[in-house]
Amino acid sequence: MKPERVQPVHLKPDHSAGWRRFAVVMLLALAAGGAGFWWYVLPTPVAYHEVRLRMMSLEINGPGLLDAINRVVVTSRIQGFLKAIEADRNDSVKRGQVLARLESVDLQNQLAAAQAEASAAGRMVTEAQADRARAQAVLDKTKIEYERRVTLVRLNAASQAELTTTEAAFKQAEADMARSEAGIERARAQVLSQEANVKVLEARLGEATISAPLDGVVISRERNPGDLLLPGANLMQVVELSSIIISARFDESARATIKAGQPARVTFAADPGRVWNGRVLRLSRQVDQETREFTADITLDSLPDSWAMGQRANVAVEAQSPEQVIGIPESLVMRRDGRAGVWLAQRGRASWTPVTLGYISGSNVVVTRGLKEGDVVLAPAGRYAFQPVSLGTRLP
Repeated sequence: MKPERVQPVHLKPDHSAGWRRFAVVMLLALAAGGAGFWWYVLPTPVAYHEVRLRMMSLEINGPGLLDAINRVVVTSRIQGFLKAIEADRNDSVKRGQVLARLESVDLQNQLAAAQAEASAAGRMVTEAQADRARAQAVLDKTKIEYERRVTLVRLNAASQAELTTTEAAFKQAEADMARSEAGIERARAQVLSQEANVKVLEARLGEATISAPLDGVVISRERNPGDLLLPGANLMQVVELSSIIISARFDESARATIKAGQPARVTFAADPGRVWNGRVLRLSRQVDQETREFTADITLDSLPDSWAMGQRANVAVEAQSPEQVIGIPESLVMRRDGRAGVWLAQRGRASWTPVTLGYISGSNVVVTRGLKEGDVVLAPAGRYAFQPVSLGTRLP
């Protein structure tokens, strides 16, 4: 039996698969072209900000401490043991109010003795005046007798010896009168001396009572009854509430920018979530040679309930730039590799440009280098190099 002959089968080429591949390639090419057209040809409306020179408000920050202009250290001018203390920490006091008393028995006794001596000196003046009156009477009598003897000698009714005796008595009376006058002056000087001594002791006795030098609040007390208080030793400190300030420190570069009367905001480390309003009162005329900082006194519209001397605070002074500057919204700044920059609209396309930033003013930031007036800064979200853009919403 002969085997069957197998006839070869001839397959026709399938051109449909090639067309499908071609169609896919064309679609991809069209998609790529469309994407390229959309990305690099079709402009995208973008929000923008037009750069211009302007005066900007500055927020200059610096650390500060709670202090007071009228802050008095109460001391004693005399030495003595503390008998009583009439005021304690946190007490409100009025000017002239008694704060403390010193033991003063010795001073009282000295004053009584001085007053007695002054009284005795006054009586000595009276005695000296009586002595002068007696001397005056003797002088008047001897003068008359002397003048009579002179006349008698001229008439040869009296001898020269009698005249000499009368003249000597008259001169003695004159000397007694001069001594009486000197005694009165000496007694009066003694009175003045004793009266001055009385006043000194009265003043010292008054200093044994220590009074408040001003209206304020006692912020510290360093001594207790029974302690020996030496002249100049710290007894307590009193602060006038109306003179409480924040002593803030700023870099010397801000010296020409910060001025008296500018508003300021203060936050305390003890309550950082609350802001206290105030104003710049005055600036110091001295810059620290090491830190290159100067101080400014800031007054507060009101004080925190928990205020304390030396309390830390942060001060932000709202000032004006000394000249026109370029400032843009801080939200328009983006960073590449740690460097700040902005997207600019240049010839209808987005171009990233590095910039140098200065201080922050609210929601704006000063640009010191990289921009000029008239530049158009684009919103940075979604931007890429050479993106075709059109100007959309204008940002303030």
